[in-house]
Amino acid sequence: MRHAPHASDWWTRGVAPLALLHLSLILTLQARPGGIAPLLWIWGPPLLITMTAALLVAAFASALRGRSWSRRRVAGFAGLAALLGTQPLYQTFPSAYDEMPSEVDFRLPLESAVTVAWGGPTSETNYHVSSPAERWGYDLLITVDGRSHRGDGEGVADYYAFDRPVLAPAAGRVVAVHDGEKDEPPGRRNRRLGGGNRIVLEIAPRQFLFIVHLRAGSISVRPGDTVRQGDVVARVGNSGNSSEPHIHLHVQDDPRPDRGQGIPFYFSDYVTVPGGAAVSRGMPLGGIRRGRFLGAIVTSNVKAP
Repeated sequence: MRHAPHASDWWTRGVAPLALLHLSLILTLQARPGGIAPLLWIWGPPLLITMTAALLVAAFASALRGRSWSRRRVAGFAGLAALLGTQPLYQTFPSAYDEMPSEVDFRLPLESAVTVAWGGPTSETNYHVSSPAERWGYDLLITVDGRSHRGDGEGVADYYAFDRPVLAPAAGRVVAVHDGEKDEPPGRRNRRLGGGNRIVLEIAPRQFLFIVHLRAGSISVRPGDTVRQGDVVARVGNSGNSSEPHIHLHVQDDPRPDRGQGIPFYFSDYVTVPGGAAVSRGMPLGGIRRGRFLGAIVTSNVKAP
């Protein structure tokens, strides 16, 4: 004889609809639906994961009341556990441009050898992959013997990248400049200020290059200016949401910060260090593990104008 579900098992009726919502969101995002994708990515996964966690709390509360296990309750617990296991599917934003990289020619933004702290297609090499706008971003700095700073690294001047001239990675028109934010102490991110001091270049139709975390007062271009690849446009700083002095670069399809979707881009004519392997066009990979920089070290072969 089948028994009607107990009132405390109301949560089991929500598992199947919630699973359908998860599946619908995943399939919609993988279909690259265009401009609505960043909003779905920002709001969808947190909402569904919160709903899943709420049902799981209700499930445990029901179990603590001493109710005997039934097939319905076992299936409900298994379903919720499976839904929580979908979190890795929300780790890397599926940009509409993943298979359409920029055709613009880019050079490395510093004259000296550059260490790629973060960059590439996966979360192992690039922690920016979860951000719709910064999906294909790079964080670039300078290291000596595997370290990015002298001494204890307490001050920004201890870092090898700090105050180095920043060269325009690509030719373009300046569409926005933000300056005046102070350099933050290393290790103390100012998340409220995001990219801090920055330059936004329109490098192609609907392609905007963000050059971010610049030193206050060092930006030498204004909106409307046209820059050539290799022009000095600023100096390396540590403004905004930055852990240490470095240059962040990314290309997106909207000139406004944190809007739109990231576009993959490749550097041209660089050499790997050590080894001296010449690369005509490539995407050097980053990676940091337990404070150690594991990413590629590369230097540009492009002559400044």
